[in-house]
Amino acid sequence: MSHDVPASACLNCGIINDACTNLDEDARPDPGDFTICFKCGHLMVFADDLSLRKPTDAEMLIIAGNKQLIAAQRARDLYWKEHKSDD
Repeated sequence: MSHDVPASACLNCGIINDACTNLDEDARPDPGDFTICFKCGHLMVFADDLSLRKPTDAEMLIIAGNKQLIAAQRARDLYWKEHKSDD
């Protein structure tokens, strides 16, 4: 299920992100939750106002071992490999 979030540019590629999808069916993002830009795969964190921010050093350690984020990155990579001619 997709949820609207305030429009915020990816800190890497600049694409505007205004929605998110969670692996849990009806979960909505909370401040401090991790997110991945669907276009470039950049890892970010939802700020208090649900805009996007850089992860702190402590958050980067958590991200490094997060199996859900790793799986989501792989799924995103597979999607773009299959659809690279659609760019």
